[in-house]
Amino acid sequence: MYYTLTVFHYRWNTVFLHFQYFKSGEARKMWILMILCGALAGYLSLLLSKKLIIARKGEIPQKGLVTGKYAPLFWVTLGSAGFGLIQLFDAGLLRNAEYAVVYLICLCIGAVDFTIRKIPNSLLLALIANRTLFLALNFSKDELKLSLWGFGAAVVIFMLPSLLKINVGAGDIKLAAITGFYLGVNGFLQAMIIMAVTITIYGFYLMIRRIGNLRSKTAMGPYLVFGMFCSMLFPVI
Repeated sequence: MYYTLTVFHYRWNTVFLHFQYFKSGEARKMWILMILCGALAGYLSLLLSKKLIIARKGEIPQKGLVTGKYAPLFWVTLGSAGFGLIQLFDAGLLRNAEYAVVYLICLCIGAVDFTIRKIPNSLLLALIANRTLFLALNFSKDELKLSLWGFGAAVVIFMLPSLLKINVGAGDIKLAAITGFYLGVNGFLQAMIIMAVTITIYGFYLMIRRIGNLRSKTAMGPYLVFGMFCSMLFPVI
């Protein structure tokens, strides 16, 4: 709990100080560079998502997220916005690099799962490799313990529905375990709360459009990776 509060306080201070620092030309140049890199990375993530979908389905279903007229613009905007946020919460070069990679992988997971209801193992392995690499580069026993506890808690929580004969996809269980590995127990719980809120909002959207309701089935991956990225960037629990 102390670790989480320390990170929370640090992130707020970082944002405040960064806004002060942003007045300088150097900071603005860095911000613009990150946004441009995010735009390129977002577009490349769209191409990768299409490739992963085709590899599993043979074709891309006609969904606006990856095939719409404005899909490239949407992905470029997502990439720029994500990288801009990472720069806003500037946690240092190594952390920023880690967060950027996680963000792009999360974009691809969300798009593929939303489109074909499958989470590619290659993307999950990429998340594990990324976390392992940055744990090694910035080794901390406390952080390693948090990761292992989070991994174990996520596995237990997501295995419980199976024991109650409630169907949970294998990909969802693996993604949840990796989310716990990244965030620790508290961060995982925060990601789950964000996921639940966003799924509920989506359910209300379906009701307003009269194309579904709160019980309508939807892929879990997009909402969980959204919660994962938000919790990683700004932990509050």
